This record gives sequence, structure tokens and C-alpha cells, in this order.
Amino acid sequence: MKKIYFIVFFLGSIHLHSQIVLDSMTREPIQFAHITDEKGQGTTTNEVGKFSIDYFVESNNIEFSHLAYRKKNIKKNNLSKKDTIWLSPYIISLEEVFVRGETAKDIIIKAIKSIPQNIISNPFNLYGFYRESVQEDGKGAMLTEVSFMTYNEGDNNPQGYQAEIIQGRRTENHTKLNLDAVGGIATIVRNADMVRSKSRMFDIDNLSDYTFKYVGEIESRENPILIIGFSPSNDNIYNNNMGKIYIERETMAIVQIETQKDPEKIKAIVASSLEGKKSKNPVFILIEAKATIKYRKVHDKYFLSFVEVDNVRNGILGQESYRYSSNAKYILTRVEHISPKKLSTNYDVEEGFNKQVIAIPKLEGWNENNTMFFSEEERKILKDIRDLRN
Repeated sequence: MKKIYFIVFFLGSIHLHSQIVLDSMTREPIQFAHITDEKGQGTTTNEVGKFSIDYFVESNNIEFSHLAYRKKNIKKNNLSKKDTIWLSPYIISLEEVFVRGETAKDIIIKAIKSIPQNIISNPFNLYGFYRESVQEDGKGAMLTEVSFMTYNEGDNNPQGYQAEIIQGRRTENHTKLNLDAVGGIATIVRNADMVRSKSRMFDIDNLSDYTFKYVGEIESRENPILIIGFSPSNDNIYNNNMGKIYIERETMAIVQIETQKDPEKIKAIVASSLEGKKSKNPVFILIEAKATIKYRKVHDKYFLSFVEVDNVRNGILGQESYRYSSNAKYILTRVEHISPKKLSTNYDVEEGFNKQVIAIPKLEGWNENNTMFFSEEERKILKDIRDLRN
């Protein structure tokens, strides 16, 4: 099995300076705001609104954007090492609205039909950063980080995304039932980009599986955003996605999806799958699952820019039982569509993703990464793992 080694990319940010993005009205941190430069290269803030200007070494201008806030452009030279960026919020109307006499389903159909004009049809590469963490009974048990590039042929490609890990690092797997992080970045990107694949709520032939309704609107003067809720329309336990879809009124581009599994249907699936079965191997039972998926415009087309997936599972082996909470984040840093590099996934997606990245023997050398700062929870996970080694 091929091991992916880490190199200086992860060791080049020992002393990072942090900036923070705050709501100008509430003074609260703005999590997962897009931060991009004039070339379309970028990152996002973390859960508490922090980012590092050190990431933008060769940039001249920095743009800060978020669906719920007015964009702000600042010359990089005007940013100090410990600056605070204030974004002004738009008004969000969280009540039923009506758009030109169209139903919520009409808007979804229009958005689906607008997908070809809003996404690129030619081959392209996405470059980015991926972090995955696991807690066992509330204690940190595993952490993995990689930089990567993906390749997509464009329209009508049955293979979807291929992913190549460029550099990576991980801790040892300290889960007692040896929970594997199966799939990794290739699986996350393929499953999350529902807009490009026109799957689930965006499969126009299966819209009858869902009920759509207006939830509200982000009242931006530049580009109002319609918020449409969706939920299963039938009792089929495998039809269990529910959440919100954010659509630009002018372009009909789908720019954000918030989705989760219906907890009652998850319980029914678990009961059905375990009925009358015994196993000598650990069984991992999904309890909760939710995701946030974002797109941003680069070179006048929309690309998958951010994904966060949270899962909660119960792990059972005989009389042993543990609760596992996993979090995975994907961040787009750069798009290449002029001269994309064709590639194939360079690891086995059926094997434990964490096993295919070389482990860091001394966690004391695991420094902050300037692509995305750790959240407080991720800091705790790393501390818990360090404590396990002592």
C-alpha cells in the first residue's frame, strides 16, 4: 500500500499571525467566510472567524465574502498582522416569500436547468486542503490533514472526480475499535458536488421524492438569495435528506446547501439492517449526519469551494460500546481550467484513508496550518492525542 508523505508544506507555518472576521452589528465571529485574492486563490475563516494573512504572500487585493454579508475588498498592504475585518450583514427574511408567482419547486427546476450555464463544461483541476478528525466518547482519537488536487473531465463524465494527495500527515489511530476514515477526499468531493452530478434534490427526474417550500430570502441589493427548504415527500426510509438550498435570484446558481439525514429514518434503517444479525467484527451504526456545501464563483463559473461533514456513530463489539464523532472539512484554494493536469486517484478509496498517509511520530512538531486554523475543538483533539502518548 502506497504511503503519502508529508513535506515542508506543513512545517512552514510555525509562527502564524491571525486575523479575524466579525459581524459589524453583533460583533460575533463569521465562520467559513470566503477569502480570495485577485487570482481566485483563497481559503476560508475557521469556526471562530480566524484566518492568516500569511497565506496570501503573493497577493495584492483580498476579498471577503459570505452569503449573508456585504462583500469587502481590501488591499493586502493595508492589512496589519492582527487586524479585524468587519462585514456588514444583509437582512435575512425568514418567512415565506413568493417569487413572480412561481412555486418553490418551479425555482428548483429553473436552478437545475441553469446548471450548465453556471458550471464549467471543460476539464479542470481543483486544489485544496482537507482535514478530518475523530473523537471517541468525547476524546480526540485521530486527526488527518492533506493538501490535494482533483481532476474532472467536465460534463457527462461517468467517473466524476479523481483525487491526488500531494502532501499529508496524520496522527496514529487511537480508536479502540479501529474505526477507519474510509474514502477521504475523493469520496467527499464526489458525494458533495451534487450540483455538478445533478443528484439527489437536483435529479430532475426524481423531484417527486421531495417537498420544496420557500423558507426566506437574503435581501442583498447586488444579488438576492432565495432560501428553499426540502424534505422527503414519502415514507421510504432511504429517502432521508432534508435541509435548505440557497439560490441566487439573478443567475439561478445554487450557491449553498445545508443538508442532514432525517433522524427517525436513520433509526429505521439501523433497525432494519441489524435485525437478527450478529457479527464478530465491530459494527458502526450511524446516528446523525449533516453537511454544509458551498460554491463560489471563479472565472465566472461556480466551483465546489467548501464542504463540512459531521457524522455521529455508535461503535459496538460484543459488550463494548463507544460513541464516535467525526468531522471532515474540504477547502478550495485554487482552480486550474486553462491547462488542467489529468490524473487518477493515488490511493485506495476502499481502504482506510488515514492509513495511507504517513503518521507523525512526534506530535510536538504538529504546527498550525495557515490554510485553515484549528477550531478550539480540533486543538482539544490534538491535545487529547498528545496526552494519550504520554
